[in-house]
Amino acid sequence: MKNLIITIGREYGSGGKYIGEEVAKRLGYKFYDKELLQKIYENHDCNYSLLEAYDEKTQNTLSKFFQPMYTNDLKETFTEEKYRSIVKETIQKLVEQESCVFIGRDTNQILKNYPNALHFFIYAKDEEFKIERKMQVENLTHEEAKQRMKHVDKMREKFYISLNKGHRWGDKDDYDFCLDSSVLGIEKTIDVIVHIIKSFEEKEQ
Repeated sequence: MKNLIITIGREYGSGGKYIGEEVAKRLGYKFYDKELLQKIYENHDCNYSLLEAYDEKTQNTLSKFFQPMYTNDLKETFTEEKYRSIVKETIQKLVEQESCVFIGRDTNQILKNYPNALHFFIYAKDEEFKIERKMQVENLTHEEAKQRMKHVDKMREKFYISLNKGHRWGDKDDYDFCLDSSVLGIEKTIDVIVHIIKSFEEKEQ
């Protein structure tokens, strides 16, 4: 069987990153969140701070115009289009090497035609569940967590829509499974996802 690839889109506070990390650990898959930026940095000799500035964000016209930094390998201006191109190229190379879990970064769309990919979206209808989790994990006040949740989700939504015209971030039609982590809790949600993946592996053998 070809490498199995898991992509996870997530709402802020839903536990999507942690869920992805634990799923990867249990299955022995490679995990990529910020690790993807490190791979791009290693392979393209890009300015890492610049990669972070573009990561899952849309850039306004003014910031593009005054962008003074360059990639070191091609000596060309680093643009939003360049960022998206090298992200896609890096992901497509990684999936040929081993089974992986990817967090965000439009990976469900980049790999939508990859035959052995399962696409998940993790959300939580219970807003307090997300706020309380971020208060604990990031040591934020209730209001700080609430405002950050709105800000981060808005950025992720704009990023996703900018890449996929006519699509909505978190739309069930763009994923194989949409799971509310507040229903069973984080650990049980991990159990469910691992069970789904193992069932898929058995079916493909």
